[in-house]
Amino acid sequence: MMRSRLLIPLLAALLCPGQPLAAAEMGLQATLKQMADLLAAQQKQLDQQAKELEEQRELIRQLQGDQPAEKAPAVAQKTETPLVPPPDKTEASTDAPAETKVAVAADTSGDGDDQTAQDQAKEALAKQATKQPDSLEKQIADLQSAMDDPANTLYDADFIGAWYLPGTTAAMKVGGYVNLSIVDNFDPMLIPDRFIVGSIPPDDQMVTGAIQGTSVSANQTRLNVEYREQTSLGEVRAYVEGDFRGDGDTFRLRHAFGQFRAFLAGKTWSTFMDVDARPEEVDIEGMNGEVLLRHSQVRWSPKFGENYQLKLALEDPQAAIINGETRRGRFDFVGSSTWMPLGPLGRWNYRVGLILRDLKADGAVSGPDDDIVTPASDSTTGWGITTGGRQPVTWWGDGNDYFIWQLTYGEGISQYINDPQSVSAGDAVFDPKGKLRAIPIFAGYLTYQHIWPLNWHRLKSWPGIMRSNFSIGYVNMDTFGFQDDDNYSETVRASVNVIYNPTKNVRLGVELLWGRRKNADESKGSATQLQVSARYTF
Repeated sequence: MMRSRLLIPLLAALLCPGQPLAAAEMGLQATLKQMADLLAAQQKQLDQQAKELEEQRELIRQLQGDQPAEKAPAVAQKTETPLVPPPDKTEASTDAPAETKVAVAADTSGDGDDQTAQDQAKEALAKQATKQPDSLEKQIADLQSAMDDPANTLYDADFIGAWYLPGTTAAMKVGGYVNLSIVDNFDPMLIPDRFIVGSIPPDDQMVTGAIQGTSVSANQTRLNVEYREQTSLGEVRAYVEGDFRGDGDTFRLRHAFGQFRAFLAGKTWSTFMDVDARPEEVDIEGMNGEVLLRHSQVRWSPKFGENYQLKLALEDPQAAIINGETRRGRFDFVGSSTWMPLGPLGRWNYRVGLILRDLKADGAVSGPDDDIVTPASDSTTGWGITTGGRQPVTWWGDGNDYFIWQLTYGEGISQYINDPQSVSAGDAVFDPKGKLRAIPIFAGYLTYQHIWPLNWHRLKSWPGIMRSNFSIGYVNMDTFGFQDDDNYSETVRASVNVIYNPTKNVRLGVELLWGRRKNADESKGSATQLQVSARYTF
């Protein structure tokens, strides 16, 4: 429209020869000047748009870690390198996810505009094939990511595979895996789709709900979303993950937390737990004597140098009372100290954790003839200490084998131990006098992980990594003489597996498990189970 208005004087000058020539020339010059000014303004706008586009591409490169950015973009807001290390960062991403994710959502070069996402993924795979392969030690550390803590060891500073959110200094990505498990119970168990030793009924007793046979399920499949935003004060991070182990295979929340600098708030693994010393299992339940629990919490994680980290947390005070009703006490206070002289999941590490609990409950006490019931209300203190680590083994294999171990002792902390927590064995119990007594517990495990060399005659053509884990776990609850006969007293668990990754994105495993439970009255029961699984990570 503006151009039309500018051309009117020019046309009038050409179509009206009766006007004085000087006047026509003056009108033409004014019109040409206006057109020149318009073109200059449009060129200035195009230059500004080109500059903004280049700055957005620079921001995409910085967020994806493709190349270091020399300057922060001027669009949206200024992007700066965090003033402190990323929150709770202790290693590069090593999730059984731990896959190299291909970043195809944002094209930073502009050359792939006509390519499909699949074509770009194929190009990325071809580029990876030309790179020097990672060392066997690095590949093993990556493959151990399945058990790791998303608030800690899953942290990948490069954020590979993320989508940049236009107009912001943020990016996000979607991850997870699809998992199919086949579980064959040779003996009756109360929970048949995984191996919970505490669910084994006593031998020669018919227990309602105990079944044997085969269970096939994909409800262990997981889905997670991660968001990161760069600010002048540091990086803001949010992470949400769930699986489909809710009632009727419905979605169940596993992790939901935010991180900023050294602070974390939300639900994730307890600070009392040592994620770097978890055995690699096909069974998702894990070792019976392992500290394993997700809690809502507030955590502070100052880091002192590269090899030492302290964590302090206030956690949700969940508790289980055998013969009473739990009342909410104060926060569980948890602290841990980790020493990693050669880096996270490196050659070895060592960790100590402490916990203090405020246990409160209401109950009832019966008289000698059970004819008089007296209400009872009491509180007691729970406490515990745990230690664990990883120790390299050089006398067998190529020096990539490990001993993985953990020992835990305390009173009123069974809620933090995997097997007792799964069957609600109880943190405390009312004695006949109405006093709340915290139950002493000892738990631990030892695992030897061996990497199988694929240089045997029939395996030389096999790609990937194959390893086995030989594990034994133990739990003992020092029950009181007044407790019921069927109360949880002791469990032993042993397992051996073979896990094979032809590629980082695919994991195949088979595992044979055996366990035995003993009750307070010395009655015992044992069971054997076989599991096979296939996992596809994205």
